[in-house]
Amino acid sequence: MTVRDALVGRTRRGVLLRLLVILAVLALLLTYAAWPRSTAFSRAAELLPKGAQRVLWTDWAGIRAAGDCTAWPACEGALAEKDLDSSSVLITSADALEQHFHWGPQTIGTELLGQAADGQVLVIGGLSRDRLTSIARAYEDAGFTPPKDHRTDGGVWEGGPDLLSELDIQEPLFGEVAFLPDRGVLLTSDSAAYLKAAVKTARAGNGLDLSLVRQLGAPLAAVALAGDRACAELSFATADTDAQAQATQLVTDAGGVTPLAGYAVGLGADRAWTAAFAFESGDRARHDLLPRQRLAAANDPGQMVDYPDLFTVDDARRDGSEVVLTGHARPSAYALSQVTQGPVLLASC
Repeated sequence: MTVRDALVGRTRRGVLLRLLVILAVLALLLTYAAWPRSTAFSRAAELLPKGAQRVLWTDWAGIRAAGDCTAWPACEGALAEKDLDSSSVLITSADALEQHFHWGPQTIGTELLGQAADGQVLVIGGLSRDRLTSIARAYEDAGFTPPKDHRTDGGVWEGGPDLLSELDIQEPLFGEVAFLPDRGVLLTSDSAAYLKAAVKTARAGNGLDLSLVRQLGAPLAAVALAGDRACAELSFATADTDAQAQATQLVTDAGGVTPLAGYAVGLGADRAWTAAFAFESGDRARHDLLPRQRLAAANDPGQMVDYPDLFTVDDARRDGSEVVLTGHARPSAYALSQVTQGPVLLASC
C-alpha cells in the first residue's frame, strides 16, 4: 500500500496516519504562533555592540505616517505633547543635520542610540545605497575627512567637536560617521575607536540580543535598559528620604518585587503603551505579574504623579521570564519619559 493509499484509505492504519499528519501540522502551527517574532526595533538592536545597556528608539517613518510630524520645525510641539521626542537625540540638531548632511527627522527611517559603559553609537536606518552615497558627499563638503579605504562601506569619517561647532551642531555624538549600504544605515559616534568597533558588529549583525524589545511590538518611540541597568538607573536611591519610605511601603503593599534583568517601555500609534519587564527566571516573572500590575495603578512618589493619570493598563501577562503590561497613554501625558527617567516606582528592584 502506498502512502497515498494509506492517507485516503479507510483502513485503521490510514485513519491513524491521517491523524498523525493532522497533529504534526497543528504542532507546527502552534510552534510558529508561539515563536518570538523579530521586530524592526529588535533587528536594529542587533546592530549595536553587545555592551550597550541603554537603548533609545525613534521610528521617524512611523511618526510621519501617523501624522505626528508633517512639517519641521512646526511638528516639534506635537512631538513634545505626545512624548515622542524623549527618545530622540536629533531634535535639537535637526535643522543643521538636514542643512549640512542632508538627513534628519523628516527624511530618515529610524533612529537608534546605544549607550554602553565604554562608548555610544547612533544608528540611522532606512537609507538606500544612493542616499548614503549622496549623504557621504555632503559630509565631505561639510569638511569631514574621509577614510583612505572603504569610504562608503564601513570606513570612519572624522570630523570632531571643532568642526561640529562651526556647523552649529552642539551634540558631539555626530563627530564621527561611517556608512553601511548593505544594512541601509549610517552610524555616528563621538569616538572614532568605538565607532570602528561598532561598525564591525553592525556589519556582522550579531550584536546586542535584547529580546525584551520584541514585546513592544512596533513602537514609535521606546526606551530599553538591559541587564541591571534599570535597577541602577531608575533607583530610588537618588530620591529624598520621604519618597524612598513611601516607595518601600508601596512595593510592600503590592506584594514585593524581584530584581529586574531588563526593562523597556514603548509608545506606539494611537497612544498604544507597553511596558515590559525581564527577570532571571519564569518563577520570578510569575511572582511579579500581580505586583507590577498593582504598582502600575499606584502613585509614584519619585515622579509625584498617579500612574492612572499617565496611562491605562488594559492587559497584563507573563511570557516565560518576562512580564508585559499593555494599555494606552493618556492624552498629553508623559507616559514614556516619566517611567524611564529618574526614580521610577514601576521599575523598583
